[in-house]
Amino acid sequence: MANKVLQLCLSDGKGGMELYVDRIIEDLQEEGWAVIGICLKDTKVETYMQRNGVPYKAFASNGQALVNIFMLRRWLIEEDISVIHCHKSSDLRITTLLKLLLPKLRILYTDHVGGQRPKKSPYHRVAYGNVDRVLSISQATHQRNIRNLPVPRERVVCLPHGVDIDKYRPCDDPATIRAKREALGVPTDAVLIGLPGRVTPGKGQDVWVNALLQLDPALNFYALSIGGTDYASGGVEAFYAQLQQTIAGTALANKIAFLGHRSDLTEILPVLDVVCIPSENEAFGLTIIESMACGMPIIGSNTGSLPELVDAASGVLVGPFDVPAWCDAMAAMVRDDAQRQAMGRAARRRVEQHFSHKQHVKRLIEYYADSA
Repeated sequence: MANKVLQLCLSDGKGGMELYVDRIIEDLQEEGWAVIGICLKDTKVETYMQRNGVPYKAFASNGQALVNIFMLRRWLIEEDISVIHCHKSSDLRITTLLKLLLPKLRILYTDHVGGQRPKKSPYHRVAYGNVDRVLSISQATHQRNIRNLPVPRERVVCLPHGVDIDKYRPCDDPATIRAKREALGVPTDAVLIGLPGRVTPGKGQDVWVNALLQLDPALNFYALSIGGTDYASGGVEAFYAQLQQTIAGTALANKIAFLGHRSDLTEILPVLDVVCIPSENEAFGLTIIESMACGMPIIGSNTGSLPELVDAASGVLVGPFDVPAWCDAMAAMVRDDAQRQAMGRAARRRVEQHFSHKQHVKRLIEYYADSA
């Protein structure tokens, strides 16, 4: 039987879960796997499936997908599909019905959130009872899933995300760095503090901005947010407007800028000097390991999955709401070139050793083959 898998993601979001679907399709194709998909119409996931040349079925809603369950059954038989990999808990409604109709299907579910609440109602027991593997993206979410899901412990495994370490890599050419900074309209000589991620509550841009505003104006730094600021790009417009109001008229207003959504993150990350991840509760955070792969030292929150990703050699962790601690950590990084560079090298080594996409997809394929 050919190596083939169905990626199921009925999400209309624009965040890390959807990006993961895009990346895993690409990685699987590079490993010789054929992929087909099920998604919602007019979503990022549909765009990603189109970009990767994946045969797929798109529906206007979850309900429409359920109504077409017998059509999907025929399609899976025609495509000779034996493994379904789904990415959203509501996808389990479809996989439950499909496994009822096709008992030999193997179902894997990646939990991209790691919710805090128990899911042990009769519905959840039926839905999760048909899942052969629950893939947790961090040790933190792994423990939550063991505790909260009606799944035997041995069927819940930890599979951290991976990053393409050839695509995300440091830049050691001063001319390239200078040219990219000029193109971005940022000072070429300042210590560049970046925060990659959609501008939305929970990602911590408010803590970051308030900490930046407490820095000594004499410090030679520039702060850059890279991520969507409006609904179309996954941001929250009202939250972004509040941040702008906070910054306006301050002594440091000309040292903080928001780029909005960018498609050239692989070029932007390597020209930064330090990356901040002030998320309140990051389930994993692909941008963290992307930044580390680019040789960036990290200042991050000491919550969620960050302590698993960032060790003492590669960054500094502080409380997610501790504005003075964020200010002190950024000031120390700005002042200490040698520390930044040493931490950046350690960050790159850590990703190479533990978080490459090749390691991730190798283990994922093993679970596809042995999920029963």
